[in-house]
Amino acid sequence: MLLRTAAVSILLLLSSCAGGDGADGGGLPEPCSVKAELSGAVEASFTGNGDVACLTQHSLDSGLDVTFLKPTGQASLELNISDVAEGMTGANFPTRVVARLDAFRYQASDCSVSIDEHRLLESEASEIGELRRHQANGKGNCAAPLQSVADPAMAEVTLAPFEFRAQFTWRD
Repeated sequence: MLLRTAAVSILLLLSSCAGGDGADGGGLPEPCSVKAELSGAVEASFTGNGDVACLTQHSLDSGLDVTFLKPTGQASLELNISDVAEGMTGANFPTRVVARLDAFRYQASDCSVSIDEHRLLESEASEIGELRRHQANGKGNCAAPLQSVADPAMAEVTLAPFEFRAQFTWRD
């Protein structure tokens, strides 16, 4: 019952990493992509070439949440982008970044993202209301390194400027 409740409460959509050619204006070739380099206490590379799956939550009022997960499950990069309304583009959206690398978790809240594209792909009626799927592309950076969640005294992880592309579903 708890698992079912969690699944309903946190509705996640798994977007395929296949398909897409970047011909619609995005700098990354796949509908689910992130290009990022993490260095320091731990290191990871996300190439932007279909090496991740996207986990996204339905967006309601504002905000975009996406986790880019490597198929091995040993690394992920999560973006929690605040204040983005449906279809909105712009710069300097406050963003919390969480990196999970093996058993280590690092985060930073002093990051920002620009959304260059946020266009409607399709709409559909469902039992839970109208669902509107959008493609969003953006770039981001963090003003300071990511800190260990378990022990802030641990060595830091630097996240170089990054690019991402993901699909988000908006509903009322």
